[in-house]
Amino acid sequence: MIDSNITKTSIAEALKLLCHGKGFEKITIKDISEKCGINRQTFYYHFHDKYDLLEWIYKTELIDKYTLNISFENWPERFRLLLTDMKNNKTFYINTITHTEDYMKSSMIFQAQQIFEQAIDSLDETNKVNKKERDFITKFFAYGVCGTIIEWAESGMESSPEEICRNMTSMRDLCEKAAYNFINDNLSK
Repeated sequence: MIDSNITKTSIAEALKLLCHGKGFEKITIKDISEKCGINRQTFYYHFHDKYDLLEWIYKTELIDKYTLNISFENWPERFRLLLTDMKNNKTFYINTITHTEDYMKSSMIFQAQQIFEQAIDSLDETNKVNKKERDFITKFFAYGVCGTIIEWAESGMESSPEEICRNMTSMRDLCEKAAYNFINDNLSK
């Protein structure tokens, strides 16, 4: 298992390096394998295709790293760290978000929906939110957060992670209050 993760990490690093020279859509498995010093079969032993590799990178380096034990209290700091990590690897993240024909955007939204579903579970201890409402709420917040990250990347990550985090924290506070009112049916009061 350890050797497998070392190989996966090496393959991921090769893709990141290649993204500095050309668009993700033009990078081939052959390019990645040659850069990493492995044969194509070794690549396919670990990943189905370059999109599977890309999803693994996002999951291990962002999602798993910054959402483990996430809470309403630590969310702003975790979000700032995630954005800082992205900005530190700016070329890779801009390249892969802008050149994957919505693949990564869909994957990011799916992951975010799962995180927001956990947040609803922690707020809705009495199960007042039905499945249809839960789906709407998770999609609403997932699209908002991911849309902000995607727009930030597509525009060159010019705003600082701290600025985006401040704005998202303000929105989080307002949304938390709205969610509480929604769950307790106090929206019209």
